[in-house]
Parts: sequence; C-alpha cells; structure tokens
Amino acid sequence: MNQQRQSNIELLRLLSMFALLFLHFYTHILLPSESYAEQTGFWKDFPIVLTSLTSLQVNIFILISGWFGIHTTPKKIIGFYLLCAFYGVFTYLLSLGFGHSFSFRDLAISFMPFSALGGWWFAKAYLYLLLLAPLFNKAIEYMSKREFLYVLLVLVLINSYFGFFFKLDINKDGNNFMQLMYVYFIGRYLALYQNVDKLKLRKWTSIISVGGVALYAAVWLLNDNYLHLVKPYTFLLRNNLWSVFNSIVIFLFFTTLRFESKTINWLAKGAFAVYLVHESVWIAPIWRKCLTDIYYSYTPFLIWLVVAAIFVVYFFGVLCLDHLRVLITNPLEKKLDEWCAKIIMH
Repeated sequence: MNQQRQSNIELLRLLSMFALLFLHFYTHILLPSESYAEQTGFWKDFPIVLTSLTSLQVNIFILISGWFGIHTTPKKIIGFYLLCAFYGVFTYLLSLGFGHSFSFRDLAISFMPFSALGGWWFAKAYLYLLLLAPLFNKAIEYMSKREFLYVLLVLVLINSYFGFFFKLDINKDGNNFMQLMYVYFIGRYLALYQNVDKLKLRKWTSIISVGGVALYAAVWLLNDNYLHLVKPYTFLLRNNLWSVFNSIVIFLFFTTLRFESKTINWLAKGAFAVYLVHESVWIAPIWRKCLTDIYYSYTPFLIWLVVAAIFVVYFFGVLCLDHLRVLITNPLEKKLDEWCAKIIMH
C-alpha cells in the first residue's frame, strides 16, 4: 500500500481525519457547555446531525486497514513506535512553550507512547492489532466464507449488542482494541468477498448514504424535541450498528472512485500525525482551553468560522510537518531494523 497508494482511499483517509478534529471539538467543547444546553433550534440540532457523520472516522480507518490487510514486520513495529515517540517528545517540548513545567519524569513518559500515562488510546489499540494481525490473517486464510460469516455474527453480538446496548466492559463505547478487531474483520471480509459491479455499488451506496443521514436527522430531531430517550453522545459511539453500517457504506462508495493525485497521496502520508499531535496528553488541554475561550467569545456563526480557519491551518501544517519527521526517524528505523534482523538471524 505504501508503494502504490490509491488516491480515492487516501482522500477518504484525509477527510476522516479532518472529521475527527470536528468531533473532538464538539464532544470536548460544545456539548458540555452550559450555553449549548440553553440553545434551541438550528444551532443546537445542526451540530448533532453533522457530528454523527464524523463519528465514523475510526471505523473507516480500520476498514482501510482490513481492506488492504495488515502485514506485520519488525520494521513496521519499529516504525510505528518511532512515529508515536517522535510526536510524544515533540508535543512535550511544544507544551513547554505554553507554560508546562519541565520534568525528567514527563520527558521520559513522552518516550513511552504506549504506557498508561502516554494517552492515545487508538495508538495503543492499533499496536495490539498490528501485533496480532498475523494470527488473524492466518485464521482468515483457513476459514470458509460460511465460517467467516459466523465470526462476523459473533463480533456483532459482542460489540454492537452486548457492548453498545448493555454497556458491558468488553466494548461499551467503541474506544478499545475489540472495536478495532471487529472492524478489521469486516474490512477483510469486504476485500475477499465483496464482488459487486462498481457502478451499481456507487449508485446504491450514494442512495443509502443520503437516506441514512436523512433518517438519522429525523430520528434525532424527534428524540431531541419530543421523546428524550437517549443523551446526545449516545449517537456518537462507534460500536453502534448505525455507525458501523454507515462506515461500511461510505468506505465502499470511495472504493468505486478511480483517480490519481500525487498531492493527495503526499498529504495522506501524514494523516496519523494529525491525530497524534492534537490528542497528545501535553497538547490536548491547551487546544481545548483555546477553543473554549473562542466559544465563549463569539457568536455561533463566528465560532464556526474561526474554528474552521484554525482547523485548516493546523491540519495542513501537521501534514507537512510529518514529512520533516520522516527525515529524522527513517534513518533510525533502518538501523534498528537491521539490528533486529541480526538478532533474529542469531
């Protein structure tokens, strides 16, 4: 995949990451605010409906991994650690400029991105998936289609029934390794057995996407104004069937597109860095406070305008920054890979 990036999938990756920024703004800043609770009408309902679409991004990322398959090697594991460690250290040093006090303990933590204090639940869960992918792939290789469907049914029951409806600890909110494994298996199944004419697939995924959004908007408005059955954030959980199903539909729609763009492929290489920087334990409190100040300082229209400008500058800035990071970590990655190869040979 790194050698032959498909621009349609890379565009989906970029759009999903941008949606993640919007989701985190909404859930951390807008939803908890007292002024939001007092609002009615458009400015209260529109963000909910819009944010429901952005909650699909984690599922889409893993569907992409499942579609192409994760082929684990020592070099990939080393590269993933160096990527996370680099941004752990970078964001820690950056936080010092915003008033964070220096300590050797915090500096040490920044080199341990997968520790309990390192934050980044998705990075940790993806590491587990990276380590276990060879076992999953081998099991899938020997499964029949019927056996694979049985495994998917079991995963639906565990994650979207027991997890989402009954809030059992195995996957009560979709922010864990079980969710990634669940969606990875779906992605592998689509890659192996999805065989529909692309024109028909594009047509039906388009209709279902529009219909799904309209139905969701109607359900939400009915709930918010009359029924009051669930809290707003319930619709954002990634393990609910609406989220999983619509992630699949949107992903399949993008697989039907065919175009090539070197610019998109170049930018998409740094997509994961966007997540690592803004969700760093050192940087997250800073940008959340900044956005909170903006939220309480402007009218609703200006809030969206200012935040959109900040997101665009930050988004493309980090995408470009990651290409500088590669110049630093790639030589180290190569040396460590050679060292590991020698150990394995002996």
